[in-house]
Amino acid sequence: MTRAVEELRQIPFDILIGSPLKAAIEAQGLAAKTTIDFIEKVGFIPPKADEDPFFVDERADADGGTVRNVKFKYTKRDEAGAEDTFEVTVPILSIVPIPYLRIDEMTIDFIAKLTDAVESTVKSNFNLETEAKGTYRAFWSPIRLDFRTAVSYQNSRQTTSRYAREYQMKVNVRAIQDDVPAGLERILDLLEQSIRETPVPP
Repeated sequence: MTRAVEELRQIPFDILIGSPLKAAIEAQGLAAKTTIDFIEKVGFIPPKADEDPFFVDERADADGGTVRNVKFKYTKRDEAGAEDTFEVTVPILSIVPIPYLRIDEMTIDFIAKLTDAVESTVKSNFNLETEAKGTYRAFWSPIRLDFRTAVSYQNSRQTTSRYAREYQMKVNVRAIQDDVPAGLERILDLLEQSIRETPVPP
């Protein structure tokens, strides 16, 4: 038991738990940066070609440029019942889903299985041999008895120790499409109001 406790003390739990948490925080920051890049590249036309309008100057406010629209034409009947061609201008950000991921849950499962077994085998062998002989001697002791005893004892001990270690670590991360922030929702409302339909001149 003592050996197992010492083994557990040597496990770097701060690294095992801290590293996944750090990776989750960095992933959250990367997801936010991806959202900004998507809005910048898809939703706006930069003032200059190949320019990063959001971060052209780190000490100044970002100049997003011009909202990028998509235009398409279609034919329908006007108020007089005659067919006419119309053109619709729609901001792209108002018709495409904006990636806004948030790490909702992270579970860290760490399982340590330590097995310390000691097997001891004792073998004993006891042997007793007795021999008695009778002979004739003098007249005052006509009979003589001789005893001989042989004793043998064998003891053997065998000890086997087995120690096994098994570690398992599982990290489960759950990311969801989070709600749009209030500021971005307000911008999308403004973009939706800018959708316009205009008749195309013949």
